[in-house]
Amino acid sequence: MSETNHTTIATWVMPILAAIEPFCDAATALKKAGIDAPCIQDSNQRVAVDKMRTLWEFAEQVSGDDCIGLEAIKYISPTSFHAITYAHHASSSMRESLERLQKFSSIISTAVGLDIHDEKDEVVVKFHMAEDIFEPNYHAIDAFMALVVEATQALLNNSDKNILSVRLKRDKPKDTSRHEGIFKCPIYFNSDLYEIRLAKQFVDQVVPTGNAELVRINEQVMAEYLLRFNKSDIVASVYNALIELMPHGEPTREKVAAVLGTSSRSLHRKLNELDTSYKVILDDTRKHLAMQYIKQSDLSITTITYQLGFLDSSSFSRSFKRWTGNSPSDYRKKMNS
Repeated sequence: MSETNHTTIATWVMPILAAIEPFCDAATALKKAGIDAPCIQDSNQRVAVDKMRTLWEFAEQVSGDDCIGLEAIKYISPTSFHAITYAHHASSSMRESLERLQKFSSIISTAVGLDIHDEKDEVVVKFHMAEDIFEPNYHAIDAFMALVVEATQALLNNSDKNILSVRLKRDKPKDTSRHEGIFKCPIYFNSDLYEIRLAKQFVDQVVPTGNAELVRINEQVMAEYLLRFNKSDIVASVYNALIELMPHGEPTREKVAAVLGTSSRSLHRKLNELDTSYKVILDDTRKHLAMQYIKQSDLSITTITYQLGFLDSSSFSRSFKRWTGNSPSDYRKKMNS
């Protein structure tokens, strides 16, 4: 994917326009960035990242605000990022939500992705840029990272002390009060990376209001969205096909290939070029859905087994124990206790 092919969800434009409304009318800003006005209220539309970079630069210029990204997030609505916000609020832990954001971050922008890993008692969230583009405008990264932190605060109480540190590549702003007010932790400007560190215990804390059924529905909506705007995303295509096929029996590579209108050999080759395989995607999809289904007490282990396309409960139990170290029934008992 080249620089001009990377895109951002069109509804991201609206908060930026709202932030600079006191300084400039929307029509002028859109014309400056070369963005079509009719598309910006439709989450199914995309805007090229180079146009978004121009818009952010113009926003700072007209406002004189070197923290305009933090101003723009005040105007974010629950529908600004399609179904991501709804899935987040239905999550059963912050880790679950972060892993989902890692998986579906391209809905917001194909230019920025997330890497998540544990380091002792900390969970490190790194924001990395696509290799084939220029560095995105730092206001966009400010806003993205601030939204992640605000999302943790919305999901769990007393989260402030559990955000351990934030690193930003940008220069230190003239006034750091807005960054300090949002992040509420040590902030390192002029860093060589974008990073948020969170307390591991906090990230894994169970959210009592989690709703696995709502998560599943919103994830399917997001997977279908990804397919619509990027039909070349073969991994998303396989994921979507698996969701469709698994309740009807063992989903073989041949069956998935048939749904995608390709051959089993071609599917294997395309996945191999992406350093993955059908078995890896199947296992990841089953694990991900199993962790959602097991939280639904009204679903029996047998029902979950067949929802995930396993031939029998013993096969499902073996896989579940490999994923978690526990049998499905033991895991459910621990979770309920």
